[in-house]
Amino acid sequence: MRVAFQGDRGAYAESAITEIWRHPVEQIPVPTFAGALRAVDEGDADACVIPVENSIIGRVDPGWQALAAYPGMRTVGEAIIPVRHCLLAPKGATLQGLRSASSHPVALAQCGRFFDSHPWIKPSKSFDTGGAAREIAERGDPSHGAIASSAAAERYGLAVLEEGVQDRRDNHTRFIAVVAQRSRLWRRTHAIRGATSIEEDNPDQIAEATRELLEKIVERNWLEIDEVVSAVFTLTPDLTTAFPALAAREMGWVDVPLLCASEIPVPGSLPRCLRTLVQVELRAPRRLDTHIYLREAVALRPDVGGVRS
Repeated sequence: MRVAFQGDRGAYAESAITEIWRHPVEQIPVPTFAGALRAVDEGDADACVIPVENSIIGRVDPGWQALAAYPGMRTVGEAIIPVRHCLLAPKGATLQGLRSASSHPVALAQCGRFFDSHPWIKPSKSFDTGGAAREIAERGDPSHGAIASSAAAERYGLAVLEEGVQDRRDNHTRFIAVVAQRSRLWRRTHAIRGATSIEEDNPDQIAEATRELLEKIVERNWLEIDEVVSAVFTLTPDLTTAFPALAAREMGWVDVPLLCASEIPVPGSLPRCLRTLVQVELRAPRRLDTHIYLREAVALRPDVGGVRS
C-alpha cells in the first residue's frame, strides 16, 4: 500500500496513517491536500489521509475543499489524532531570542493564546508542520522557530523550547482515509483459501499442519485476529483423527466461528489434504497475498504459488 499525505515527514498525518493501517505501508508526502488526492486519482498512491475536523477550529476547510474537487473517492477509515504542538528551534536557540514561528495555517490558528502572550514571536505560514520543522532545521537560524510535533523535533534534530503551545489540552484532529472508487480497495470483506497435506492420519500432524497453514495465511496477509470473521475447514475422508478447529482454538482463535467438514471422496483427488476458507473483514483497505497452498497441496494451485515443506 502507498498512502499519500499532505506535508513533510514528521507531520501529524503520519500518525493518522499508522493508526489506520496497522501493517507497514509506504508513506508518500506531497505539498498540498489536492496533491494527495490527485496522487490517488492518477494511481500514484493507493490511498491518502485528509484532515477534516479539529477540536479547536472546527472544520478544516482546505481538506473539505480538496475532497469536493475529487467526488470519485470513497471514505474507508478515520483516525482521531491527539495534537500536541511544540515550539521547536535549532539547538542553542532561546525563547526570548525567537522572532518568528512557522507552521501550517491550521496549526497556527490553534495556538492563538501562545502568540498573544509572546508578542515578539510572529506567526509565519508554512505548507505543513513537518515541513516547517525541516525548513527551520535547514536554515539553522536561532531567531526562527517552528510549531510542530515532538516527533518532528526528533526527526530533524531540533530543540523543544516549549511543549503544549496549543490553546487547549484536548486538541485533536480527525483524519479520514480515502481511496478511488474504481480501485475496489474500498472492499473490506474477502475470502482467503488455503490447503496443505498431511503425511499420516494422527492428531499431532493434523494440528501441526493446521497451525502452519493458518500462521502463513495471517503472516502473508498481515491479518489481525479481530479481522477474521469465520473459518471453514475440510478434510479428505482419509483424515479422521482430529478436528482442525481444535488447533485453531489453541492458537488463539477462540472468538472466531469455526466449522469442520469432510470432503467429497472424488477419485484421484489429493490424499490426506486439509483445506480452509477464511473470511475476513479488513480494518483498513489493502491488497492481500490471499490464497496459501503448502506442502503437496502446492500442486492444487501452482498459479498462486506456495511453500512446499
